[in-house]
Amino acid sequence: MLNYFKNRFFRDTFLMYISIMSILILLVYITFVYQKEMENKERVLQEAQASAELMTQIIDDKFSTIELVATHVGASSWSPYLASQSEILNSKVDYFKKKEILKELGVFNDILRIAKSTAVLFPKRNLAVDRKEIWECERYFKSIDLDSNLLDTVKEKLEGKYGAQVLFSCSDSENSSGDFCILKQIDYDQSSRMVLFVLVDAKQFVKYIETNLVDAEEFQICYENEVIFSYEKSDVKGSEQFGITLPSTLYQWEYRFKVGASFYQDTFVNVSYIVLGCLFLMVAAIVVSYMLARLTYRPIGALLERFGVNVQERFHGLEGLENIFLDLQNQKEGMEELANQYYMIGQNSFFTSLLKGTYDEEKIGEYVQKFHTEFSDNMMYQVIAFADIVSDSEKRKPLMDISLKLQMDCYYQGITAVVSYMEGCLLLIMGYAGSEQKLIMQSERISELAKEYLAEKEVGFYIGEPYKGFKGIHRSYKEMKAKFAHNKIEEKQLTYFYPFDVEVKLIKCLQLANFQEAALVLDQIREENTARKLMPEVECKVIGLIYETFCRYALELNLAWNEKILGYQEMREVQDMEGLWNVLEEQLREIINAYNRSHRFLTIGSSLVEYVEQHYMSSGLSQQDIADHFGVSRPTVSKLFKETVNMNFIDYLHMMRVEAAKRLIDERNFDMMDVARKCGYENEVTFRRAFVKHVGVTPQQYIKSQKMGEKRS
Repeated sequence: MLNYFKNRFFRDTFLMYISIMSILILLVYITFVYQKEMENKERVLQEAQASAELMTQIIDDKFSTIELVATHVGASSWSPYLASQSEILNSKVDYFKKKEILKELGVFNDILRIAKSTAVLFPKRNLAVDRKEIWECERYFKSIDLDSNLLDTVKEKLEGKYGAQVLFSCSDSENSSGDFCILKQIDYDQSSRMVLFVLVDAKQFVKYIETNLVDAEEFQICYENEVIFSYEKSDVKGSEQFGITLPSTLYQWEYRFKVGASFYQDTFVNVSYIVLGCLFLMVAAIVVSYMLARLTYRPIGALLERFGVNVQERFHGLEGLENIFLDLQNQKEGMEELANQYYMIGQNSFFTSLLKGTYDEEKIGEYVQKFHTEFSDNMMYQVIAFADIVSDSEKRKPLMDISLKLQMDCYYQGITAVVSYMEGCLLLIMGYAGSEQKLIMQSERISELAKEYLAEKEVGFYIGEPYKGFKGIHRSYKEMKAKFAHNKIEEKQLTYFYPFDVEVKLIKCLQLANFQEAALVLDQIREENTARKLMPEVECKVIGLIYETFCRYALELNLAWNEKILGYQEMREVQDMEGLWNVLEEQLREIINAYNRSHRFLTIGSSLVEYVEQHYMSSGLSQQDIADHFGVSRPTVSKLFKETVNMNFIDYLHMMRVEAAKRLIDERNFDMMDVARKCGYENEVTFRRAFVKHVGVTPQQYIKSQKMGEKRS
């Protein structure tokens, strides 16, 4: 056993297994502790949730007392008299009846126990009744240290709420100390005649919470996403807190609790048992690691001995095995690379013999099969060349990728294609077992793709005619080579006139809308290139460059034309130079017309905005009226308005009217109906909605803020 530990590889393997086993034991223990901790935490969470639900019922019970008070007030004999608009019915509330009413409200206030003041409001009569007096609403609110104009807020809060209880905070008042108000519409009419108003005393409410919500360390009442009341214990200990939000079971608000919880860090196993268990697991880990190390060492040692490695104390085990495999891998890769080089040399020599017509007819079938080529003697062949690239490494590198794309395109068309290099050219040999028309169409397709791929490269492109049989490869190559030689003689005819400075001048003329100068530049380019008597392919190229320039500029004007109507592609295919130059001139005329139309619409847009600014106070102003005035369609009015002011017509109209209303209010015109009519609104409701949307407050609140600003000044 000790002999194994003399070997470094065995020691390293043994230590590795010990480390792995120790990590696994640690992970199992951590998982066990974490699971117990989660179970404990889940239990505490459930207890906190149950406590919060109980506290929610307690608070709801307190608020339900207000429902009972509202029911008693609604069933009382005196409430119809005070709510009535009739003077005869009002007169029935004499001195003794008044004393009875005030006493009854005092009893209700005492029943609630958390109320600083309990009153019944009669908004239509501007009356408020509490335990002290029958007041005007302003005097009542002032008597309890609230804003005297609070009646408007009460109406706004109750709008659309009918018989539901409504909460709102009095935190804006200077002496509120956290007090909040409860409203309850007693009658179920759309416009309420009687409202139960309860001003909750924050101090009394805190005492109630401390008495009944002993588990809550923090407590909040939230109504319509607003915190109405907030409470926090002053002697909160450092225990962990759980935040719980529960909706009221009876009302339209929610309660937020923070409940403290202490985790009991129970010791689930005795310390001595833990120590003994760890020792047992470590002993087991050592034994298992030793067995695994031996099982690992034996086959690797035997394998290394077969490779001729002497297994001694200094043997590094897997490192030695890795080095041997790396040497073998390097030898294998070298052999494969050498084999690939021989294969490529042989393949290129075979294709060279086909191109030059020097192949061995008896062995050609063997070579075709050897180099995985689908060529046969009954196929039609055509040779395409990319010239002047072999000596230029910068051209040759991207052309390799392009040739692969062209080969794949031939494959998708059902045509066999191979690539070869010879005499400074990259050659694409295409073969097809069908008609030569298919090859001709594919060569034209290859031509278009090559022009697209090689737009920024100066590479010559030549095509031989299709011929049948293996000898046809040589004939097509000779024909292509003759075209290449002829092109060298007429090289001067390949130079077109379209220098960089002229191109920049044409683009600047288009961008500055100097179309007259652009037309002169186009005529200059046409005359110069016509005088040079260019080859059709070269002249088509310069026309294509100008055509693309016009297309890019037209795209900026959102102008699209039908190429079939202009006839550009058809004329390019038949190489009608006169027609192609005429297409460019027609294209320039279309750009000029599109620019003029766009400029005219921008002018109309400014006129539309000016017309609205002059007539926005007219209540009958609409998009259709504007469309009729300017003689355009209603959707056109909407589109032009959006493009001119970056705002739709309705929002812009309301903005103008609201700004005018603010100016009238600033001039101390506080009659809202009069302001609404002067600004173009037929009713106060629409005016109020527009004012709130654009200013953020109601007109009454805006007037109040203006008055407060005047008082401060």
